[in-house]
Amino acid sequence: MEIKKPTLYIIPSFIGSNDSLEHVPKYNLRIIDEINYFIVESEKKSRRFIKKILPGKNQDDLFFFEIKKNKDDINNEKYLNPLKKGKNMGLMSDSGNPVIADPGGSIINTAHILKINVKPLVGPSSILLGLISSGMNGQRFTFNGYLPINSKERIKQLKYLEKKSKKNDETQIFIETPYRNNQLLALIKKVLSPNTQLSIASCLDSKEEKIISLSICEWKKEEINLDKKPTVFLIGSK
Repeated sequence: MEIKKPTLYIIPSFIGSNDSLEHVPKYNLRIIDEINYFIVESEKKSRRFIKKILPGKNQDDLFFFEIKKNKDDINNEKYLNPLKKGKNMGLMSDSGNPVIADPGGSIINTAHILKINVKPLVGPSSILLGLISSGMNGQRFTFNGYLPINSKERIKQLKYLEKKSKKNDETQIFIETPYRNNQLLALIKKVLSPNTQLSIASCLDSKEEKIISLSICEWKKEEINLDKKPTVFLIGSK
């Protein structure tokens, strides 16, 4: 059954460096080919993605509305004007699925308030790929986003997540700015208990992909360079 227009499509893009068209469902290609209005993180990256998957699509016909990351920018309706005029739109992330560790959630909420159809398209999420390949509990898990930058607060948060994981048998997932990955890993090795499990999913869906799950005790013997490499961290404690 076709969804009535107008519709806001939530469009995933490539993760990692593997930008093969084999990873884009035909349904997604058809929908994106029919859309000329996009809400995006960056116009440049979104244009590149569309050109890669649909080289015949006329770029001059496309309109992009970049999401401002200023917290004072709360006028979400301005992004949705084409929808209010009966045009379909796409909400697109620079990498993977929109909203998850990316902006766009409040815009989707505004779309619901305005009774606009919202349709998610199937695509990769590094957080979910990291979880399902970790060997940890996939029935109970929490994504915690970024940990505090302050060293004392970061240590406090790591110990809290370890305690929470053990108490609830719940996988704790978090990420870091790629150039700080090595510092975070060193801290994790230092402050968490030897038997706590740590899984690292780095450079997912690329030639450099590494997925390793070990106890903290075992991680202390392991050498890995995560500098500037997109990485998902997962911990589990029993």
